[in-house]
Amino acid sequence: MKQLLFSILFILSSGLYGQTVLVINPTTTSVSVKSTDLDVAAKANLKNTSKDTIIVKWTRKIESITQGWSSAVCDKNFCYIPSIDSMRLIMAPGETSNMDIHVYPGGISGSAKVSLSIEQIGKPETKVTASYLFNQSTPIKSDDKDAIQLYPNPTQDYFMVNSPIVLGKIELYNITGEKAKV
Repeated sequence: MKQLLFSILFILSSGLYGQTVLVINPTTTSVSVKSTDLDVAAKANLKNTSKDTIIVKWTRKIESITQGWSSAVCDKNFCYIPSIDSMRLIMAPGETSNMDIHVYPGGISGSAKVSLSIEQIGKPETKVTASYLFNQSTPIKSDDKDAIQLYPNPTQDYFMVNSPIVLGKIELYNITGEKAKV
């Protein structure tokens, strides 16, 4: 009888331990920023999918940012000043919080890549991460990038595009992330 009871408790606790607690959506956000913009936000949502109130800690990592730009994090409680890189957040069962990254270009053309890692306090295995791209392209799967050809590169007056699929729209950006006038 004790073995049966132990086996049932083990199975139940294993099922609860393996449940997903945090979900962030989307995991990658890409937005365009003009030098004339005062504030541009890349938005994501974090959801506590557990049946418990939990405490999470978010940590911002600025992977790259144009000199003169700054960024800040906004969650369900506040929009924090740019010097705040980490904060705790209490989330009720089923609650969703915005997890937005704002950039402030300050009249300068440029780009930024910021990541946000969120983990439940005391349970680092619950960690989720989101990437926020400003004036940067999203990653291309290797089989896709081999299919599209652009030449000659570099070019001055014209260029050619070969693609096995019909391209509805082509946008060109210069090295600083500004949309080229074509």
